[in-house]
Amino acid sequence: MTTRSSKKTAVLYARYSSDMQKATSIDGQLLLCRKVALRNNLDIIGAFVDAAKSGLTEGARDGYQRLLNGVRKHDFDVVVVEHFDRLSRDPATIQRLKQVFEFNGVELMDQKGVYATATDISIASLYNTIYKPQLAEKVRRGHDNAVTNGRIPGSYAYGYRPKPGAPGERTIDEDEAKVVLRIFTEYAAGRSTRSIAADLTREGVPSPGAIRHKNKAGRTTWNHQCITGGRHGRGIIGNDLYIGEIHWNVRSTIINPETQKKQKRRNPEERHIIVKKPELRIVPQVLWDRAQKVRSVRAVHMFGPTGKPRRRIVIPRNNEHPLAGVLRCGVCNGHMRIAQSSRNGAPRAACANAHQRGTCEHTRSFDMDVLLEDASAKIEVKLLSPRAIEEAMHAWKEERKNDRNKSSEYAKLDRRRRVLTTEIERLSYAIANSRRKPDELLKRIDECDLERESVEERMRLLGGGGENVIPFDHPKFGDRYRLEVRRLVTALKTNPKAIETRVAFRNLIDCIVVHPVRKRMPYEYTPYLNSVALYGKKLFPEGRRTAEESSSFAYYDNGKSEKSVSS
Repeated sequence: MTTRSSKKTAVLYARYSSDMQKATSIDGQLLLCRKVALRNNLDIIGAFVDAAKSGLTEGARDGYQRLLNGVRKHDFDVVVVEHFDRLSRDPATIQRLKQVFEFNGVELMDQKGVYATATDISIASLYNTIYKPQLAEKVRRGHDNAVTNGRIPGSYAYGYRPKPGAPGERTIDEDEAKVVLRIFTEYAAGRSTRSIAADLTREGVPSPGAIRHKNKAGRTTWNHQCITGGRHGRGIIGNDLYIGEIHWNVRSTIINPETQKKQKRRNPEERHIIVKKPELRIVPQVLWDRAQKVRSVRAVHMFGPTGKPRRRIVIPRNNEHPLAGVLRCGVCNGHMRIAQSSRNGAPRAACANAHQRGTCEHTRSFDMDVLLEDASAKIEVKLLSPRAIEEAMHAWKEERKNDRNKSSEYAKLDRRRRVLTTEIERLSYAIANSRRKPDELLKRIDECDLERESVEERMRLLGGGGENVIPFDHPKFGDRYRLEVRRLVTALKTNPKAIETRVAFRNLIDCIVVHPVRKRMPYEYTPYLNSVALYGKKLFPEGRRTAEESSSFAYYDNGKSEKSVSS
């Protein structure tokens, strides 16, 4: 008779916050955490790391997100960290994180080797509240000093390369400099940024970041906004470095406490730092002045006398509209995004490829509220008629004929996905513990990640079954199907932007393909049912969903899923 080991399982977490620090910081943290775990008789089963990631962000940290998933799945008993601020420097976040740990029965331990209490977390939060402003001021002072001495902290702009052995120094990249000159010349001659971006994409010219990211797929696709910049972004046309001037501390980045997204704000003029570096000039002054004049004239023409865009607070965030992430272009089958607003403030969707990259001819925008109202009115008629249900039953029975083959293929794909995930984690750990250049390892991670995305998409199309599934030939199927669709129709009329309504709508509708039409003509579109609707699964969530579960309904990668049936 064997007895189960009483040792608790533990995972380690390590992080360092900026590219200016060394990767050996990860090694030191993991070594310390490993000693603490062994000293407390813990069975170490894994480690999560985040390199050059700020403790003030959550979504951008892959290791942190995998750690949270493991906590929710009860994969381990204890999380060991060097200090609580490795998990987060935000007081509110670390308090909430401790509650998540307690709810899932996972304990937290730092280098002192004792399990953290609510008091320990409160003291750490108070320390972080005091420490964060001091740290920010020290970092800012160091950056300002580097700029004053002609160095540039952070990433390098398109057209330049870092100088080997000289941190913060830049040299001109001749090939990219030619592209920069071309952009300025064509822009000053009156060409639109969309036309310029479309030509560069068509010619396969590497876009900003292509070489830095090892020519990942899609890096030859140019976005017109990287040329003009956005509300606060300078873009290529507004980057003063091209005339040999470093403009620093012009804008500050802050985090919205409600959305956890970064926002930029312009600093007062007296805080700006300007340093001349004539050896970095790429664009002649005459050409620069002509381009800035064109930019100013266009800004006044578009936004009025101030030349500055007005913030439209009536436009919802991208994920708040039921149609967000659902619309697809009827020409290129690409995603449609919120691109502008109607006169009444309603969001309008346009093909992202046409609006941002100029690679699609479908340039018309569509009022999303009008489209949603029209689709909602037709859902009940089209999806609850006896003919619609009969066609759905027929499609379901046809799919069941291939169930055995699909189940076998799904299992193979699932095994491959687990292998790829393990390989990515192994490579990430190897990078954290390697003293050599990790270029080859990063390239392999990109390859594994791309293959994993392909495998997961294929698994989504095959479907893995699910709970609360009622076959079409079951007597209760018709009752549930009608009840759920009617609930959705009512919800779309009363509160279309509620979370539950959006989830139910995206459970029912896999995508809506919007077809080109002439101006002032009725919209033409084709909705496609989601597979969960065909299985008779409940559309509305029975309980509160996690952010991870809800986000799965916001993105669709295929306009016409193999399991979708046109309504």
